[in-house]
Amino acid sequence: MAKKKSFEQSLERLEEIVENMEKNEMSLDESVKLYKEGIELYTRCAENLGKLEQEVIMLKKTAEGDFEEKDFDDMERGDI
Repeated sequence: MAKKKSFEQSLERLEEIVENMEKNEMSLDESVKLYKEGIELYTRCAENLGKLEQEVIMLKKTAEGDFEEKDFDDMERGDI
């Protein structure tokens, strides 16, 4: 089983694919193969970002100068 790439590795590979495809120096078959790989990498990166977004904690300074943890969802709803 292949080791899963980190987000950074996936993003770097996606950038390589885009650069290679922009050069337009490969066959149609090679382009389609890279396109499919790029879509898989993009999907994986987008899912990863979505999960991380849900874990983000916002710190809100209270009137007393203390900090209070707020979930990302609270921020989106305007509860902070």
